[in-house]
Amino acid sequence: MSDMVSAQDDVVFRSVVREQDASDVRHMVHATGFFTDEEVDVAEELVREHLFHGEASGYFFVFAERQDVMLGYACYGPTPAAEGTYDLYWIAVDPVHRDRGLGKRIVAATVDAVRALGGRLLFAETSGMEKYVPTRRFYERTGFTAEAVLRDFYRPGDDKVIYRLEI
Repeated sequence: MSDMVSAQDDVVFRSVVREQDASDVRHMVHATGFFTDEEVDVAEELVREHLFHGEASGYFFVFAERQDVMLGYACYGPTPAAEGTYDLYWIAVDPVHRDRGLGKRIVAATVDAVRALGGRLLFAETSGMEKYVPTRRFYERTGFTAEAVLRDFYRPGDDKVIYRLEI
């Protein structure tokens, strides 16, 4: 994915991972209020994995920023042992910049990147808990369809909802 600039609002989308991204991702994911401390650690670790191993890590990123300030990001990668299938591991938008269409633009940039890699399907997952209704609605508004529900997956009473998007 090449870096792009939107003249409307000076938001830049980039795929190159920088050292500062690890702490920026940690801060942003924590600020959303949707993730546990362990999940925040994982989000940061995936950036560090890419910094250490590059593309061999299997983790790719789309960062949305304005004047070098991260506004949102997505982490995605190929699904092991599946042809043309990718997983959207993370997507987050800084709470200050929510409800302005940025998440939808990040998904579109991610889809473009997956398409360029020969991807045909993109899967995302989230919790079935009430707190995640906005997340599920977001996926549905961006073209994903609920493909499966795994009951009590994360813990009793917390289902895993798997979404699918054809590229």
